[in-house]
Amino acid sequence: MAKKYSVNWENDEVVSVEVDGVQYADPDQIPDSEDRAQVLRLIAGATGADADEDFDKAFNSEFDEETKEAFRQLERDSARFPRVIVGLFLFIALLTLGIAAALTASTVAALSRETSAPGRVVDLVARRDADRQVFYFPVVEFYLPDESRQTVQLSEGSSTPGYTRNQAVTIRYDPDRPASTARIDSVGSTALMWIGPAITGTVGAGFLAATLFAAWFLRPTASSPPPA
Repeated sequence: MAKKYSVNWENDEVVSVEVDGVQYADPDQIPDSEDRAQVLRLIAGATGADADEDFDKAFNSEFDEETKEAFRQLERDSARFPRVIVGLFLFIALLTLGIAAALTASTVAALSRETSAPGRVVDLVARRDADRQVFYFPVVEFYLPDESRQTVQLSEGSSTPGYTRNQAVTIRYDPDRPASTARIDSVGSTALMWIGPAITGTVGAGFLAATLFAAWFLRPTASSPPPA
């Protein structure tokens, strides 16, 4: 018949042990070595289980605190993210609008410096682009105030001849740089001068609108705490 072993504890300390109903104040008092070894194993097992339980509690408590801190940090980072997006959009908007303003000022200044002179188209130069498409570039002739003649091939071309030889045209140019600034006075050539300001202004306005939308869409709600 198997023996019955028991350990009596008080405040996590062994106060007595029993072997088949015989009580001993200390395991060392057990005369049988096998009984004594069995009781000691029983005590060691109980002590180890308590230690494991204490360790698990401490580990879980520390893990829970680390998890909570990680979530708190994630919330703080998430709260900062909208401000980063809005700031980036605002920077791009201000940059492109600044470029648009500079290009606008440059275009206005260039137009204000221009003067006009009568001229004529003396030739049409055909050129092929990389796609083998033919473009026609007019060559114009006009006279400066000092009666010197200028013959200039314009940089604006078209896929179909927009002018004919000996066609009379009005030439606009910068008196300081007539050869490099000469153009035929037309709505199209004037519009080309505004392409840069128009593109950058449109991009800047688009980013400014996106900034306002992002600021409204990503605004913190009343229940959201401010980031630490």
